[in-house]
Amino acid sequence: MKKPFKIDFNIALLIILVALIAVIGIRNPNFVHYNYVMAVVVKNIMELGMMALPMTLIVITGGIDLSVGSIMIFAAISGGLVSASHGEAAGVLVTIAIGLLCGLLNGFVVAKLKISALITTLATFFLFRGIARGITAGDSVYSYKFSTAMGNTEVGGAPLALFFYIACAVVFTLLLSKTALGRSLYAIGLNQDAARYSGLKVDSILIWIYVLSGVVCSLCAFFYLGRFTSVKYDVANSMNLTVVTIIVLGGTSILGGVGDMRGTIIATFIIAVLKSGLTVMNIPIDIQTIIQGIVLIISLIVYSILGERAKQKKILEVMRDGGPRLAEE
Repeated sequence: MKKPFKIDFNIALLIILVALIAVIGIRNPNFVHYNYVMAVVVKNIMELGMMALPMTLIVITGGIDLSVGSIMIFAAISGGLVSASHGEAAGVLVTIAIGLLCGLLNGFVVAKLKISALITTLATFFLFRGIARGITAGDSVYSYKFSTAMGNTEVGGAPLALFFYIACAVVFTLLLSKTALGRSLYAIGLNQDAARYSGLKVDSILIWIYVLSGVVCSLCAFFYLGRFTSVKYDVANSMNLTVVTIIVLGGTSILGGVGDMRGTIIATFIIAVLKSGLTVMNIPIDIQTIIQGIVLIISLIVYSILGERAKQKKILEVMRDGGPRLAEE
């Protein structure tokens, strides 16, 4: 006997995504044209989408990172300055190093000093932006050959960033759903003390995922700097909250313990469709903001209906599949 078909939260998100594409496509057929999709809809969301992947891991543990946009810009600016004075290779290395060190700082303060992730990353949001302003004196920093190639190369009409995003999405999805580390993240989010007593190296895991987030931000820095040719310290401030919006819209609980990468991926494209679709329909920016808020509220209502069942299921899965064996793995 076949089991009855049930609509879970990710299927609900897919329905919302398809409905948005259909409505906007009917209003403006150019919106669903391949060239427009790749040049506008996809290209303008890739940095946000990539940063949302590791932050999903962070939020599942009950943390958050409000500094991702600042890390990306700080890394882009540092790499641009160094490349101008010491060459391309040095610029690339410095960009990656900045992302790694920023993530390490966030992870160390959260894990070792036991300071709230919200407070820590809000502080480093201003810290990294302030340093970026200081080293540039408020001036723009320009792209170099490597970042220009990363930001503007296309393969089959699709931006190079899309292929990096797909690769990252596959890796993070497998990491979260198929590995002992993924089960550990859920265990930490559901009850950090219990996870610690079970033998998990909670501090090391937390530091590792913040470092991973920082490194992904540095990768995004190449694409962002290349796309816009130049950047200033004060751009991309809204990226931090947009990334959080994607994760919450994707069904990851801000309290930790619940969520998956598929929801984050679908939510990324919902935000992309909303941002680009409402613009192509000539909707005023204030109305765009209202519509985005309504879609998020609707998604949260759907999540409140379907999500409690998912949380109970996840608790049982962690206890059955990972709980007693986490320390051994």
